[in-house]
Amino acid sequence: MKKNISRLNEKIERFETKYRSKNKNKSSNINIGLKFSLELISPIIMGILIGIGCDKFFSTKPIFFLIFLLLGIIAGFWNIFKSVNRLK
Repeated sequence: MKKNISRLNEKIERFETKYRSKNKNKSSNINIGLKFSLELISPIIMGILIGIGCDKFFSTKPIFFLIFLLLGIIAGFWNIFKSVNRLK
């Protein structure tokens, strides 16, 4: 009876270690994906908001919006580029 219990405990421990290692890799991949998406989208949204604010303040329609949108896109991709280089 004790042998059966010890075998069962060994099987449970092997299963738990295998399950934990798989879940750890999945969660770290999700974290990396969320980090990349936030690093790409945040500067774009901030550029849009700053551009809209400058356009309202100076009474110009699309000029500052387009400039800051372009700057936000460039900054977002620059952040992704830096993050990918850090992963290597």
